[in-house]
Amino acid sequence: MNIEEFWEGFTSSEKDLFQKSCRRLLKQTFIVRDRDEESKRAYYFISKNPEPFSVYLGYIGFDVLTDRENGVVMLRNCRDMGENGRLQINHVALKKMESVVLCCLWAMYADRIRAGSLSKNITITMADLRFELEKYKVKDQIDKSTMTAILSLFSRYQLLQVVGRIGDDDCRICLLPSMQFALDPDEFQNFVNTAEKRMQERWNETDSEMDEEEQDADTDE
Repeated sequence: MNIEEFWEGFTSSEKDLFQKSCRRLLKQTFIVRDRDEESKRAYYFISKNPEPFSVYLGYIGFDVLTDRENGVVMLRNCRDMGENGRLQINHVALKKMESVVLCCLWAMYADRIRAGSLSKNITITMADLRFELEKYKVKDQIDKSTMTAILSLFSRYQLLQVVGRIGDDDCRICLLPSMQFALDPDEFQNFVNTAEKRMQERWNETDSEMDEEEQDADTDE
């Protein structure tokens, strides 16, 4: 069936929901079923009617994937279009600190799921995130304003919800099940390997500078 045939088969309320759901997917990539009632309504409509969404969005290089186990609907690149079989058009270019924070959040979500969490929504504290950031030696480079902007960006893409105000002791971050689809495991491992290599090089440079300073001090004496 073509999109016109699907469209004619919709009721007026279904047409409205179809339009709103397409806009949401294009704007935020993910729709998470258990985030709120509006998301739940869109999720069930798309999961029951995936073909018209795939047909319609396929014209601009997208397909729609439903992960029923995790309750997530997401856009993905069509693999039979574009250079090398796929279009890289729903990838977001992140800044360095945004990338580091996302990797930390992704790793914490994956760790808790592997540990047997019964909930797909994982709640962490700001202290948990700061501890994870320590591994990359960047905690002191991300102030409250920067962290607020970063978490707001990820919230916009339905990867998490911030509960409370950043900086308050009771602030929590709810990692949504869409988080596990934000990064490819191989890409994440490559990022970690590169980050560790760069940090080791910086540590070696720092140690070398300290050795030179000690030698200069000995010479002066």
